[in-house]
This record gives sequence, structure tokens and C-alpha cells, in this order.
Amino acid sequence: MDLSQKQNIVQTMRQEQTMTHQQIQALELLFLPALELEAAINAEIEKNPVLEIEKNDDIADKNESDGDEWLDKVLQLEDDKRYIRSGSHSNYSEDAEEKRQHYLDSITAEQSFQDFLLEQLNFLELEDPQREACEAVVSGLDDDGYLTSHPADLAMATGQSLDLINAAVKIVQQLDPAGVAAPDLRGRLLLQLERQNRKGQPVYVAVDKYLDEIAANHLPQVAKSMRISIDELKDIILEIQNLNPRLTNEAVSPHEYIKEEVVVDEDENGELHVKMSNEHLPNLFISKNYRDLLNDPNTTKETRDYIKEKLHAGVFLINSIIQRQTTIRKIVNALVEYQQEYFTQGRDNLKPLTMAQIAEKVGIHETTVSRAVSGKYLRCKYGLVPIRNFFTSGYQTDDGQSVSKNVVMDVIKELIDGEDQYKPLSDSTIVEVLKEKGYNVARRTVAKYRDQMNILPSNLRRQY
Repeated sequence: MDLSQKQNIVQTMRQEQTMTHQQIQALELLFLPALELEAAINAEIEKNPVLEIEKNDDIADKNESDGDEWLDKVLQLEDDKRYIRSGSHSNYSEDAEEKRQHYLDSITAEQSFQDFLLEQLNFLELEDPQREACEAVVSGLDDDGYLTSHPADLAMATGQSLDLINAAVKIVQQLDPAGVAAPDLRGRLLLQLERQNRKGQPVYVAVDKYLDEIAANHLPQVAKSMRISIDELKDIILEIQNLNPRLTNEAVSPHEYIKEEVVVDEDENGELHVKMSNEHLPNLFISKNYRDLLNDPNTTKETRDYIKEKLHAGVFLINSIIQRQTTIRKIVNALVEYQQEYFTQGRDNLKPLTMAQIAEKVGIHETTVSRAVSGKYLRCKYGLVPIRNFFTSGYQTDDGQSVSKNVVMDVIKELIDGEDQYKPLSDSTIVEVLKEKGYNVARRTVAKYRDQMNILPSNLRRQY
């Protein structure tokens, strides 16, 4: 037997493990945050006619889909116990539920930034070539409204002249919000100042010629070059700060609306209780009409096969939701047990914790923990906290206690918040103060944590 034949045999005997559609669905449900889970369930209900929603307090039966007995169990459900409950009863009144659903439905109808610009073009009297050129410019904008595509590239891509594209850029720059279609931040701020008829004023000159030096906090040099005092330059900087560097809405959009997965409460005896927040989950049950059709001897085999397929998918969906909630509860229970001092004594008591530790305690894989906590929040007396925040690396203090890196970051922020603005603390000075407090942290680590908190280095924090 030659080498090629041996290779073929090896390749033929190799076994690959593939995931079924239902296994993928179960993983996707585990990954989804609360409100996205609700939307996914509603989408499944629309596709599966045997699934219905009941908004009442009937006690539910939990049915397993393993083996061949699942169908008999579904068909034998009594009418007063037919509900397969995936979540707690909704506390919303009918009117409140209608308003809430209207809000959620409106999420998908949110107008994009590009649509907003194209809508403005409809109010301008443009010839077809001009309109097409303007639409090409809008299509070349990034998510924050900068014109990242060069006009020459747009002209080549659309087959239009460069002059027409350049003219279209000028037209789009006149749209709202002011500063759209600028090539960079400097251009955006200048467009906004021009819209305010401030061209030639000191603030315009400062942006046009000295923006980079101002950003580097070289204020004495800029003041000298502009032949003005530091105080006058500070006033100009304040005017620059009142401009709008970002055009897209920075407020939390409906897509970023947050709902907690779990609530951690402390009773009067200091004991912690974990409660799943299931109000966003509907109470699902298998439709009696379809169960009756299966029991009817006159139902055709094709119809029976179709209903059985949908029943199996429906029961699997419900059990996947139950499994999701159970997994999250187990993880948070283990997390609360490990981080008990955080919940009872304060946030400074957060301990170092890895997902591998929780995975071992719960008896699941580390990647399952990662999926289960991604994008999920818990509510406690400190507010709404991302569950992932409880997993951090840590340090050993001089007295032998383990503390989370978040505790060290809080100390760094506290030091910087209380510093002399005219003599800000350097990273090296912060390292020495941390050592005095028992935290042995390297200077590069201080710099990394400061960057993670979006805090500037000392030379850029200095006030004049």
C-alpha cells in the first residue's frame, strides 16, 4: 500500500463532531441579553404555530424533550395544567404592556444617520446628476459622519466627474448636523464655526492652526504664538469645547436599553438572595388545538408529521429557555457566594475571580460561563452591574489579602480626582502612593489602568 492510499484511509476514518440546529439555538439563547432574548422568542412564536403565550398565574409543567416520551407527555397534558412556563408572570398591566411593546417595536424603526441625510436632500432642488453625486458622498461617510472616501475615489466609483463630486461634498456639508462630510476633526470644527459666521475670529484661528498643540496641552507656546494671554486662550478652548466633535447621538439608544437578568437582595439578617428577573419572558404553552389534531384519527399523516415537528421544536425552545435561566442562576449563585463581602460590605471588597473558578464550582465549561455572562447585568444595592465585572485579576497586599484590580483602579482614580490640577500626579508618584497603601503595582500597570479609565497622562491633565 503506497503513502497516498494510507492518507486516504486516515482521512476517511476521521470523525467530525457537528452541532445540530437545536444545539446552536440553545447556545444562541444563552448568549442573548434579556431584551434580545424576548425578541428572539417572539420571532420563534411567529414561525411556530403550536406555541402560544398565556399571561396568567397558572402553575406550569416543565416537560423534557429527551427520548420518545416527550410527545405522549405533551398530548396527555390536562387543560388546567397545559402551560409550559419559561418565565415568571409579567407584572405589567394590559395598558402598560401595550405601551412597552410599542416601545420595543419602535426599536426596529429607528432612522439611520445616512437616512436622515438623504431625507434632507429631498428638500433641495437638485438635478439628477447632482442628487446622485450627493448620494454617493453620503454613502462614503463613516458611522460618525466623516468623509473617509477621497472625492477622486468616489468619482471613479460612480463614473462622475471630480468637479461634480467636489460640488456635492459642499452641498452635503451644508446639511444638518453641522460638520457632516468633513475629512477630519479640524475640518468638522471649522465647518461648525463657519456655520456660526465666526470665520477669522481667534477661535477659528486656534482650530485652524493650533488644534494639535492645544490637544497636547502646549498652552504657553500657543498663547505666545497667538499673542494672547493664557486666560484668553482658556476662553478660546472653552469655546472649542462647546462645539460638537461627534455628530451621531451619544445618548443611549433603544438598542442599548438594559434589563437586568438577576437581582441580588440582602435581607435584614444579612443573608443574600438571588432572584431571576423573568418579567421579560412570556409564559409559553403548547396549543390545545394542535394536540387535539394529533389525537384525531382523521388527521392525515402529512399533517401529523408537520405538527410533531413543530411540537418537538416548541418543547425544545421552552426547555432551552429553562436551561438558560437555570445556568445563569447557578453562575450568579456561585459568584455571590464567592463575592459575598462585595455585596454585604462594599465594592472595595471585590476579590480576584476567574471564570474557570466559577465553571469548576458550577460544573460547566469555562466557555459556557463566558457566554452566559456576556452582555448580562445584575441589580444589587450598588445599582445595575455588568456580571462580567465580577471576573477580574488581582493583587496580593502586604498583609496577605487578595484584592481585585478594580479596587486598585478605584484608588488610582481617587488619587487623580483629588490631585492639584496645577501639579498633577505622575504615574511614578502614583506608584509610590500605592506602595504606601500596600499595593505593589508597576508603573506600566498604572499607565494601563489609567488608559482603561480614559484618564489623560499628567502632562495633559496639567492646568495653567
